Amino acid sequence: MTQAPRGAADTAAPTDSPVTARPLPALAWAVAALIVAVVLALTFPAWRYSVSYAWSLSANYLLTWGPLVVALAFTAAFWRRFLAFRPTDIYLGIMVGVVARAVGIIVQYLISGRMPGGNLILGGVSGIYIFTAVIAPVVLAPLIEEPFFRGLLQGSLDRVIGPWPALIATSVVFTLVHTIAEGWSVTLIVTLLVYALLAGYVTQQTKRLAPAIIGHAAFNGLAALISWPW
Repeated sequence: MTQAPRGAADTAAPTDSPVTARPLPALAWAVAALIVAVVLALTFPAWRYSVSYAWSLSANYLLTWGPLVVALAFTAAFWRRFLAFRPTDIYLGIMVGVVARAVGIIVQYLISGRMPGGNLILGGVSGIYIFTAVIAPVVLAPLIEEPFFRGLLQGSLDRVIGPWPALIATSVVFTLVHTIAEGWSVTLIVTLLVYALLAGYVTQQTKRLAPAIIGHAAFNGLAALISWPW
């Protein structure tokens, strides 16, 4: 009996069940969640200063990630097929995060003439700062955003418009959503787009989310390390 090549198991598409083979309902959930999240993000600045900082912070993450989590919960049968793991995913993810962050540093230096540096924190590093600078971006964001963007959105678009258009469309949407949430700058747009393209590519090639999740954690972790008030 002829054996499959050794690397075939790592790159072959997951076997589809009748549920996971339905991309249109999954895509509909993804689009609806994005619309709700963007609308909430656009209306949030109008009332953010009318509540305490702690409530404002909680509301910011809830409004941004809440619709995505709901969509993931209702489409788990579609995107969970990307949850396999290989040891090489660690290396791939770290490379994605490091390369994308390096591009961001270079772009910032070319535009502003300055390298990124630490933040000035009056009164010391608080628990809220640790949450916003480390826990939320390094732990929570990869676990929520990668299953949504690379698993649900890119995975469903892949079945509808093809792998490369899906990769590009998802990367652009990822960049636009984060620009709306975090503010516009050339450095931010270029850095996010490079990261999204790399994360989308490794997901497309491996059919696994682990490299993108690790890459997202490395990407944001380096930003936290650079901006940490040493």
